[in-house]
Amino acid sequence: MARRARLILCSGKGGTGKSTVAAAIGTHFSSEGKRVLLVSSDPTRSLSGIFDRRIGGNVTKIGPNLYAVELDVEKIAKMVESEYRKIFIDTLASWLDEEIIEDLPVEILSGVDELFALDKIRHFVERGYDVVVWDTSPTAYTLRLLSLSQKISGAVSRSLGLYVRLAHPLETIKAWLKRKPEPEIIRAFKKLGQVTSKIEKMLSDVRTEFILILNPEKLSISEGKQLQEAAEKYNITVKRVVVNKMLLPCKCRFCTLKRNEQQRNLEVIRKEYGDLKLLTVPYLPHEVISKKRVEEYAGKLFED
Repeated sequence: MARRARLILCSGKGGTGKSTVAAAIGTHFSSEGKRVLLVSSDPTRSLSGIFDRRIGGNVTKIGPNLYAVELDVEKIAKMVESEYRKIFIDTLASWLDEEIIEDLPVEILSGVDELFALDKIRHFVERGYDVVVWDTSPTAYTLRLLSLSQKISGAVSRSLGLYVRLAHPLETIKAWLKRKPEPEIIRAFKKLGQVTSKIEKMLSDVRTEFILILNPEKLSISEGKQLQEAAEKYNITVKRVVVNKMLLPCKCRFCTLKRNEQQRNLEVIRKEYGDLKLLTVPYLPHEVISKKRVEEYAGKLFED
């Protein structure tokens, strides 16, 4: 059996610097000799920008012990569309008119592309890395991903029930279920069920950790609470919160006013996330682009 890697999810509102934090975490662990994979499902492909090189959909070595890949969710979606929609529609075509099929909402396909993106990450986790760091998409998309397993489980059950009702008489279905090989649609439903179960186990595993990335701003704090609640709802461990872009003391009026506002919001964060380890990173005077800058940022993130 393949070795199970530690999985770290970095998530937060768009613009909080979650991709930078993910890159820094990966760089830190790789410098300790661990074999690390950075995975991004963010459509902005921030990892390519941060390391100033094209990464794309193939696992790319970007340093000693450090690898990266940017998932092409659109490509996965096309695979799901071609495979599952065809199976589902072809089956229904046996009983329904073509006009009805065209208008039929194929509920089972809603979210399946993202489910298989999650399953790609599961395969990486089981592929011999010590640490897999996942740079997730912004808040709304991540919340959708976290709810997928339950949604897909329910959709599989309802769709299978619909299949049974449409395929009257029941004796015929029983005969099909006993038949070898099984009908394609039954195999498809079973596969979705198995994938869902494996993903749920991966997310609730003790070696999986969800790290919240915040800016000292009210909207970021609010979205962070949504993410924390969702993660805990699906049994994902949340231990740490990173507060990014903290201004250092400055004599100019603008920076003083802004820093005072940040300090007030930091107190709110301490109260809201009091049970989590709080890490703060200063607002740097330059963009974190290049491996050298990532290493510098990682030093600040892990200096405690």
